[in-house]
Amino acid sequence: MANNKVKLESGTFPVAGMMCAVCASTVERTLSEADGVVSASVNFAAATATVEWRPEDTSIDTLKSLIQDAGYEMIVESSIDEAMKRQQEEELAAYRKMQRKVAVAWLLTVPLMVICMGGFHFPGSAWVMCALALVVMVWCGGDFFVKGFRNLVKGNPSMESLVALSTTVSFSFSLFNTLFSGLWGALSMKADLYYEGAAMIIAFVLTGKLLEMRARHSTGSALRALMGLRPDMAHVKRESGIIETVATSQLVVGDVVVIRPGERVPADGVMTGGRSSVDESMLTGEPIPVEKMVGDTIVGGTLNGTGTIEMRTVKVGNDTEIARIINSVRDAQGSKAPVQRIVDRISRIFVPTVIACSLLTFAGWALFAPDCMAVGAIAAVSVLVIACPCALGLATPTAIMVGIGRGARHGILVKDAAALEHLSDISVLAIDKTGTLTEGKPKVILETKGKFLDEMGVFYALELKSEHPLATAVADRCRELGAVPEEVNDFEYIPGAGIAGTARGMRWWIGTESLGKSLGAGIPADIRAFVDESLAQGAGVVIAGNEKQATVAFRIADSLRPGAAETVADLRSLGVETVLLTGDKRPTALHIASQAGIDRVYAEVSPADKARVVGELKDEAGGRLVAMAGDGINDSEALATADVSIAMGTGSEIAVESAQLTLVGSSLAELPGAVRLSAATRRIIKENLFWAFIYNVAGIPIAAGALYPAFGFLLTPAIASAAMAVSSICVVSNSLRLRNLKLK
Repeated sequence: MANNKVKLESGTFPVAGMMCAVCASTVERTLSEADGVVSASVNFAAATATVEWRPEDTSIDTLKSLIQDAGYEMIVESSIDEAMKRQQEEELAAYRKMQRKVAVAWLLTVPLMVICMGGFHFPGSAWVMCALALVVMVWCGGDFFVKGFRNLVKGNPSMESLVALSTTVSFSFSLFNTLFSGLWGALSMKADLYYEGAAMIIAFVLTGKLLEMRARHSTGSALRALMGLRPDMAHVKRESGIIETVATSQLVVGDVVVIRPGERVPADGVMTGGRSSVDESMLTGEPIPVEKMVGDTIVGGTLNGTGTIEMRTVKVGNDTEIARIINSVRDAQGSKAPVQRIVDRISRIFVPTVIACSLLTFAGWALFAPDCMAVGAIAAVSVLVIACPCALGLATPTAIMVGIGRGARHGILVKDAAALEHLSDISVLAIDKTGTLTEGKPKVILETKGKFLDEMGVFYALELKSEHPLATAVADRCRELGAVPEEVNDFEYIPGAGIAGTARGMRWWIGTESLGKSLGAGIPADIRAFVDESLAQGAGVVIAGNEKQATVAFRIADSLRPGAAETVADLRSLGVETVLLTGDKRPTALHIASQAGIDRVYAEVSPADKARVVGELKDEAGGRLVAMAGDGINDSEALATADVSIAMGTGSEIAVESAQLTLVGSSLAELPGAVRLSAATRRIIKENLFWAFIYNVAGIPIAAGALYPAFGFLLTPAIASAAMAVSSICVVSNSLRLRNLKLK
């Protein structure tokens, strides 16, 4: 049967020129309505667009042209890293250009304010003010008029539209009064001039955007810091022994790379020479360097210590762990929290509503107070200015960006903004046992005491010939006890039972009790009791001896991860119940659960049963959410079923891909911190939205002149523009508080 599934392409692209949430909404709508686009999402705070499209119906160049026609620029390069670098360059250039515009705007606006507000009128002063205001509007604020009126004509009014309309009305009204001042005098009305209002609106809005650009730059600092962990150059050792310095992007799998003291590792690989300690805090959050020896795995982006080491590359470029983390952080910062979708819908109707309020304000003054037409005009302009939706658009994405960046610095990799919003609302956390709650590596935790220490060299040699995980555990224990492998001949592997060999003139074996009995060995009473006790605890047992009798038994179990019990207790203090969910035998599960402090245990469950149990837990939660933490392929179905899915960084690729949140260092100890981060991020979002809405709810009536009849107070356009700028800066600054959040 033919495969009719259409192959889709996707990508995240920086977008330049967006100044408010309505701009982002316009770009998103332009992309979403384009032929061949399956989905499009734009993040205003991150200034990126994530698009999925059908390549047979459209191309990225076509989408770029559509965005350009809408008045913005979508940056497309050969790689997302190149695009991000270009975006940073353009942001820096835009910031410096904005600095110049702000300086010129205030340089011209201040004398304009002095002439107007100080009463320094002289012959021709009106035309001087007109000229100064016109330069501010055309040179400093020209972009507002170009984009604002273009968006207005296309039916997508934006913040620029509000600024363009308000300043045009203010300037035109003043110009009319300058040209026809006698007309107002004949009607016994004063011909007021508001040139300074038009100039101050531009100056204040530009100043606000300058400060906002600076503050928003801080929200992306985590991503830039991660990108900075990858060195640009690497030292490659050729077969001839010559060391060449090449760009990290040119590395290929199999290259031998030399990492000198103090250098960062350029790719993922296996150590082939030297010895050093490596700072892996970017992965684990632990400040203590890890000693590395030949054969150990080294991760790109980590920092080499005092020794020179050689490494054979295993993963390079976008396949490395640091690249995966960067891509995940970038995608997550570009994703939208559920509450943001509500804000987006509001933003689409916000500007038209504000324009309508402005018209109604002027109509109301003209109808009910015709002798205060000038007041009505100024009030209408103030409504347009004060209601710019910047604060509303920045409320959610800035908090999400900073929160995700904060988590990334502590090994908490959030892949979906929804997970960050929902994590603090979970009531139950289902945890897989092997590799999540435990180390995932069998280890000898106890052995019988006796004369076997004289024989462990034989056992060590036997186990070195086996690749079974239990054999590895016993071999590790023999090495810890100082054993030296003896010579063993006639090695024999007995499937399902163990191994045997000849040494010291007799037959030796290691494995199951049945294997020993088949060779004629007896089982002493002390070893029998040890075996029964171990099995009752759910531990595995390996017996070893010679052809006469068993001489030692090893108790093998998977040990708890360090700090697992403390993590469970910490989660309980946060109101989260922990449930153990494992396919392992019930005695083993109960033993591990008791060590970790977990009361509810679901044992001997299949992958499908894990998903079913998670579904049942969701039904029991009564509206609260259920999270699942796992590391294996068998956990992927349950991870997909959970409201919030958490994977261990060392887990299977499928589990990591299925999860919304990854603990990079594979330590559950960071999980309570993730819950606290989620709670803090939600709190900041709520604060931002509250003040953004209250600002507009209270500001628009005051700007419309609600206080003027009773108190004679009228909010001028200049003050309104300053208030608008301050609101945006406050929202971004409030979000940046998350950078200093204590996660533990």
